[in-house]
Amino acid sequence: MIELGQLERRHEDFARRNTRVIAISVEGADDATKTQASFPHLVVIADQGRGLSEAVDLVHARAGPGGEDIATPTTIIVDKKGTVRWMYRTREVFARLAPDDVLQAVDSHIH
Repeated sequence: MIELGQLERRHEDFARRNTRVIAISVEGADDATKTQASFPHLVVIADQGRGLSEAVDLVHARAGPGGEDIATPTTIIVDKKGTVRWMYRTREVFARLAPDDVLQAVDSHIH
């Protein structure tokens, strides 16, 4: 959750751009509520059934440490009309974009 903390610390930079950071997690609702409390400027959505993750093709088959299916770290920039403007999906399960990279993508593709 290091990356969520990094994004949380930059919440004012996102707010200046009228941008919300939404984290979709395959954890259950109770865990998502705890995560939300730790990162109050982010929006945390529980996707335990993986309906949303599967709908946007975020499940990476057998990529987990024990060979289980896991959600692939993905950053999606969506405009206020709901149009996907940019997407980044890493090949490395543990890799994430730095907040500066996300902000640069927002600036390049939204503003």
